[in-house]
Amino acid sequence: MQITIRKAGVQDAQIITSTRKLVWQQTYRGIYPDHKLDQYDFASHLERDTGLLSDPRHHYYLFLDDDRCVGYFSFGPYNYGTYKDFTLCLNSLYVLDGYKGRGLGKSAFERLRAYAREQGIERFFCGCNAHNTHAQGFYRHMGGIPGQISIGHADKSDDIIHFEFYTGD
Repeated sequence: MQITIRKAGVQDAQIITSTRKLVWQQTYRGIYPDHKLDQYDFASHLERDTGLLSDPRHHYYLFLDDDRCVGYFSFGPYNYGTYKDFTLCLNSLYVLDGYKGRGLGKSAFERLRAYAREQGIERFFCGCNAHNTHAQGFYRHMGGIPGQISIGHADKSDDIIHFEFYTGD
C-alpha cells in the first residue's frame, strides 16, 4: 500500500465532504446524534468546505490510496471562533477505518509542524470530541497537552477537549 498526500484545492470540496461523512459514520455512531449521521447535510457541508478551501489561510491535504481518498487533514485559523491566543489550529484529521494506525496521522503532524516552524509559529492546537478516546490517545502520543475542556452538552458532539502542541525544543 502506497499512500500519497496531495494538497487539496477547491475542486476537491466534494471529496472532502464525502470523506467526512464516511469517517463520521465509522467513528461517531453512538457519540453524535443519529440524525446528524443519518441525515448528514451534504449540501451545507459542501458549501462550507468550498468556502474554506477558497480561503488561502486554510490548508487541506488528502490521503490517497491510488486515486481513492482515504482521509484528509486541514489546518489554519480555527474554524469555530478563537481559542485562547493561538493562531494555528489542526481543524480536521479524518482517516477511514482500515487506514488508521498506519502513520497517516503522524504524517499530518509532520506537515503541520513544518508549516508552523516555517511561519515562526511556536504552538498550535486542535479540538477533539471528548468521547473519542482513540483520538485523545493519539493526540497525547503526538505531544498534545489537554487545555480547555467543554463537556456536559445535551448533544455529545459538542463535548470538546482542546489539545495544545508546542513546536519549540
